[in-house]
This record gives sequence, structure tokens and C-alpha cells, in this order.
Amino acid sequence: MNSILKIYLNETSADFIVSICSIKIIGFLLKGGAFLNHFFVNLIPNGYYDYEENEALPAHELILRLLLLCAKECYVYGLKKDTELFQQCTDILSFTRNKYKLDLKKEVIEGYEQLWNATGWQRGSILIFLEPEKLKKLNIFTSCYDPSILENPNSGESAAAIRFCKGVVTKEKLVGLCFSASNGIEHMKVYAEKDTLKELYECALVQALSSSSDSIYTP
Repeated sequence: MNSILKIYLNETSADFIVSICSIKIIGFLLKGGAFLNHFFVNLIPNGYYDYEENEALPAHELILRLLLLCAKECYVYGLKKDTELFQQCTDILSFTRNKYKLDLKKEVIEGYEQLWNATGWQRGSILIFLEPEKLKKLNIFTSCYDPSILENPNSGESAAAIRFCKGVVTKEKLVGLCFSASNGIEHMKVYAEKDTLKELYECALVQALSSSSDSIYTP
């Protein structure tokens, strides 16, 4: 990393150095194989927590709606039958093994905002699977924030959901999108095969917004 900085230091601005180094380093790590298998983007800007769990948010239509229109499957983990949240969603869910499958032929966002916004493990992780080319065409990263990589991506997620997600990504060559059990709609993890993940991450680095200059949630 130091050698890269030295090469560019006298030729370009500090902001451009950060962008170039991020892409170069991530590309290198991915080529190295097993070090990275995910990245994440915020779906609402950092610091924006002034919303209700049943509130409609811009992310629902700008991101989630587009993803679900192209999705092959969507699963919800960790829903407990004795909760109000589960009772609100029974008409769009069907049980399959240790999770619930979302009926994508029905409206699953409007009127079900709490399912997506719920935090604090009121539900488990939510998984959406779709084909890589379809995801690329959606350009959803233009409505996301601050792409990055977590040292512990399993934190705040249902362990069974992560295992299942990685298995589907490997076997079916799909992109897996994971919505947090602990933080709800606040961010989304992206899982894909190595080359696809690299391409998506580089795209997110270029297209995503910065929380510090948000104009969607901050008037």
C-alpha cells in the first residue's frame, strides 16, 4: 500500500488516491483468492436513525423494489410465530425447512415495512438471490452509501442464513444479498463469486453516495 501511495502522491489529489488504492488493493486481494467473499453498502446514510419501524423509506422503492422485481428467491430467517411481526406477514410467507420463503408474486413492501426495517433481532436475516447480470443492470448502487468491507461479516446475521447464502452463491452462481438481523434496512451485504464480486465492488466504489453529502434523506 505504501508503494502505491508513493507512486501516485505527486501526480494526483488525495481523494483520487483513496479511490485508486481501494480498487487496486481490493482487486489484488480478490485475485489472491480466499481473503474476501463479501462487501457491504449502507442503504440509508450513516447517522440517519430518525425513522419508525413501520415507516416507508426511500430505500424501499429506490433499492428494494428493484431488487425484488428481478429476484429469483427471497427468504426470511428467525421469525417467531408468537410475535406481532410474524402475524402481520403470514399471507406473504410459506415455511420451508428452517426459514420462510417470501411470495414475490404478491406485494411484500407496502404494508410490510416493519419486516424490512425491524432491528434488534426481531427477525433473522433476509436473503435475496438474483442473477449477476440483472443486478448490474439495476444500477442500485447509485442510491446506496459508503461501500466497505467488514472484518467480521457474520456479525449481526443469522448463522444459518450466511451458510445457506454462500452455498447458493457457489452452486447456482447467483448473487446473494443479505439484510441484517440486527440492523434491518440500514445496510446490505453482497455475496458473489470472486470475479463477479470484484466487478460489483468496483462499481459500488464509483457509483455509491457518501453519507456526508446525502440529499435523499437530508432535506
